[in-house]
Amino acid sequence: MQRLMRWGRPLVVALLLGLLAGCMGLDRVPRAERDPIYGLGQSAARLIAEQHWSPPLVQQVLLLAPPEVDATLDTQPGALNEALTRALLSLQDGPQVLNWSKDRPGIASNQWRLEAQLEANGVPLMLSDRTLQSYQLTLTLVRSTSAERNETRELMLSGAFDQAALEALAHTRTAP
Repeated sequence: MQRLMRWGRPLVVALLLGLLAGCMGLDRVPRAERDPIYGLGQSAARLIAEQHWSPPLVQQVLLLAPPEVDATLDTQPGALNEALTRALLSLQDGPQVLNWSKDRPGIASNQWRLEAQLEANGVPLMLSDRTLQSYQLTLTLVRSTSAERNETRELMLSGAFDQAALEALAHTRTAP
């Protein structure tokens, strides 16, 4: 009994500390809820996956060109590129994804160059507790079907960002 008491107290204390440490992590907001660019990447990947693909999407290769981002949106093109890449790679039966530059020549028939353009769409909407900035994301998929012909698909997403979330994201990315 003496032995149980000697080891029991430290064990109970360790379990309580572990439980408290675990509970402290519960108040953190998941990345998807606080990062608007991450959420936009997820939406864009779902939109691409919903398209008709022949052969299936899993057999396609998407070549991501550096995105163009409107400077008024207070986000970096690299953040959008990362969000798109991660979202596309996380798709079940998704495509292969490679970074690409616009100046590289020709691509094969199962390769689609994905160009993304994110722009502010209108003036910010001032609400009592926040400011919303509308946006439009245009995704242009281009592939070469022959030496002189290209097939092009254009997809669009529209919505609004919480300006404070974009600003907070910009500050965390630039913080040392």
